[in-house]
Amino acid sequence: MRLVSRLVLAVLCVRAVAQTCERSIPPAGGWPVHVESAVPVAYSDGYQTFGSLIRPTIQAPWCGWPLVVFVHPLGGSRVVDLPLQMQIAAQGFAVWSYDVRGQGQAAVVNPGHPQAGTTLWGAIERCDLAEQIQFVGLAPQFAGFVDATRCAVIGSSQGGAHAWNAAAWSGQPLSVPGRSPLSFPVVACAVANDYVAETAHSWVRGGQLWNSWFVEVLAGSFGGFVLDPALLQAARAAFVAQDPAPLLASFVASGRNITAPLAASTVPVLYTHACHDRIDSPLLGLQALQSTAGARRAVLTTGGPHSSTENTRERAARDALIIRWLLRWLWSEAEEVELEDPYVLAELPLDAGRRDDPSYPWNRHHLVDPLQSAGATRLWLHDDSSLQPQQPTSSQAVATIEQIIDPSAAFGPQDYLDVPSTRELTNLLAACPLDEEVYSFPMAQERQLAAGAVAGLRVVPADSDWMLAALLTVQPPLGDEVMLTSACIHGAASTPGTAEDHVLLFSPIAARVPAGSVLRLRLRNLWLREAPMDRQLEVAPRFHDFRVDVVHGPGAACSWLDLPLEPVRPKIVSETTWYDLATAPPMTIHLRGGVERAGHPYYITFGLSGHLPATPFLNDVMPLESDWLVGIISVSWFQPELLHFLHELDAAGEATAVVDFSAYAPLPAELTGLRLSFAAFVFDDAIGLTGAATNPCDVFLR
Repeated sequence: MRLVSRLVLAVLCVRAVAQTCERSIPPAGGWPVHVESAVPVAYSDGYQTFGSLIRPTIQAPWCGWPLVVFVHPLGGSRVVDLPLQMQIAAQGFAVWSYDVRGQGQAAVVNPGHPQAGTTLWGAIERCDLAEQIQFVGLAPQFAGFVDATRCAVIGSSQGGAHAWNAAAWSGQPLSVPGRSPLSFPVVACAVANDYVAETAHSWVRGGQLWNSWFVEVLAGSFGGFVLDPALLQAARAAFVAQDPAPLLASFVASGRNITAPLAASTVPVLYTHACHDRIDSPLLGLQALQSTAGARRAVLTTGGPHSSTENTRERAARDALIIRWLLRWLWSEAEEVELEDPYVLAELPLDAGRRDDPSYPWNRHHLVDPLQSAGATRLWLHDDSSLQPQQPTSSQAVATIEQIIDPSAAFGPQDYLDVPSTRELTNLLAACPLDEEVYSFPMAQERQLAAGAVAGLRVVPADSDWMLAALLTVQPPLGDEVMLTSACIHGAASTPGTAEDHVLLFSPIAARVPAGSVLRLRLRNLWLREAPMDRQLEVAPRFHDFRVDVVHGPGAACSWLDLPLEPVRPKIVSETTWYDLATAPPMTIHLRGGVERAGHPYYITFGLSGHLPATPFLNDVMPLESDWLVGIISVSWFQPELLHFLHELDAAGEATAVVDFSAYAPLPAELTGLRLSFAAFVFDDAIGLTGAATNPCDVFLR
């Protein structure tokens, strides 16, 4: 019996090996791809649309190519972000994109259809997405080379909302009037770019404040899509009445709310979002991500469809992480991607020249939780408009923020919605002037921010309905003031004259604040964004007068600001994301240690084994697994191929190093698909017994 058992075990092991389907390593730049550009698709309600499939041209493995469903932004079509779609396909995936209802080709081939318009990623679009996945999985023309049982959903903006929905509803039954009953296909992972999870919470902040972007949609300011008439009518009526409750209730009744299913979901989610986004900050997305039960990663960076000029280096790093995420969950490759620090924040350069340079490599902070700060600096608001580390010792005069609308102005919800000039900022500020109180804190030393700030405000509203926006800004020496982040509180049924305590959580931001800078907290009647964003309203104003007093005082009768200020940690960044093994061009590495480390010695190293397990070094931890390559580099600092890998920081606390293997090109093709992970250590002094390690920085070989 023991022998039989061993034979059975051996057979099972052979079968397990035989059934394993592994991805062959693609050549540099990936495999060539084939595009089927216009495949007709019909939904169960008779709506017609088109899809495209991009796949490698080589013979598919016996298990087929995993399916990646790409959903485009609102008003776009399936060809949006085509380079990323092709890049993903070239790594061993079948990428399916389609024109979302009411957009692209679909907008013109469904005349008279009763549901021809988009409901902005409601239950109808969720059902559409499910049927798209089913279509690809069952289509005879894709049989044998597409495996829809290994499926991911990825998208940007509107597509990001679809990806959140896919993670929430994976495997769950769907019931949509007029549609065939079905269960949402099981998805292996989701990549949600450039949008928060719960869009109703974004459109109507806190259940009362109307997102300016959503108002522009209702006003018809955007083209490229057909909006569902029922949604348009209901939302416009709610805005004009300034009563969003019926609209929000209809969203819940239609199953639009995904908070509960997302919290129960175990689908791995990668979430990326610009730190500064015209539609919404990343805060709601981060909070939703933390509620999920599956693996999660988040990257807050620059660019995106709603933001300022996109940084090509940041975009390349984001796209590389997306591919690693897909390889991990669709091909089961050991990428460590879910084990690394779950949050990465790009550090906002305060200098406009660097911030607006699309090729400038931004610093990156790797964090466990950007919504928590272990050692925040508490500053109290004082009646002399200062932020001080000491609490007031006695009651002080209140700061009053008022909204007084010009009685001669036509400034009501109906005019605001129907007359575009009413929403123009110059006219708006003339009818509804900005009123603010500004609190300042001078920075004596260089410090960094790398998490979310928190404010606690004691206010006394003079009216039942009011709002109070808070902007956190910094003005560096000889530089322009820059908005870091913002938040808002409001009341819809306050008792006039009764004190209320409110806590504001700001969206996290990473920034290095030079000595001599001035940090400011601006409290306003209007949630008005400032540079580096375009100056415009985050939410529509309240259409009536109100007054709010901000209390300064001791004990419980105080207002405060918690800033996650900490000493500057050195950062390392590369100008290269994808390294060409055929030519092996020189790689430039930047080390930015901070001005307080000017002249300090440092060393740089790199390995092939990733970030984990990290390696203890002196008083800190290097975020690299120590392997044979790390060992070689650590004794080769003075080789000509490694310029300034052991040196001193300059007067600005920075250094530039170069890796040059061009003399050995082409490098072995066996390195394709691996990554070099760089890190550095900056010593506190020449003796070299203590110091600080940098973040990890990855360069991908192809």
